[in-house]
Amino acid sequence: MNMIRSKRFIYLATGLLLLAIVLGGCSGNNLNPIDPQKPTVPSNPGKPAEMSDVVITYNYGESDKVQLSANNITLKVGQRLILQPAKGLTKNTRFSSSGGPNFFGDYLQQQEQQPTGKIVFIAKSPGKGKLQVIPNTSESNRATDLWVTVQ
Repeated sequence: MNMIRSKRFIYLATGLLLLAIVLGGCSGNNLNPIDPQKPTVPSNPGKPAEMSDVVITYNYGESDKVQLSANNITLKVGQRLILQPAKGLTKNTRFSSSGGPNFFGDYLQQQEQQPTGKIVFIAKSPGKGKLQVIPNTSESNRATDLWVTVQ
């Protein structure tokens, strides 16, 4: 009889030990594994991703060409382009566009102009064109081109 009790005890102890090992090996991180082959789905797939503004800073001195923080950019329809003078630049600057019938107007629409010289455009429709940044409103020999593509 003792032998039967000993075997039962051994089987019970072994079973409990195996159960503890199996349960102890599963942590909260392993309960819902992620299949690396499956792309993750955003929590709200119907909401479009936010587009960030593209900010271009322009600057020039008394005799040099206009310097731009970027000369060739690509925007998506609905994205904003912000042209702003460098800190301390207080001169009048003129902007002239070309490309298509009227690139800035047909493809990019001016949203607001601020007394600080900051100009904001929003991309309306696909196209490509350039914007000349002309220092002191008339010195086109010192102008620099900003190429803009709207996709």
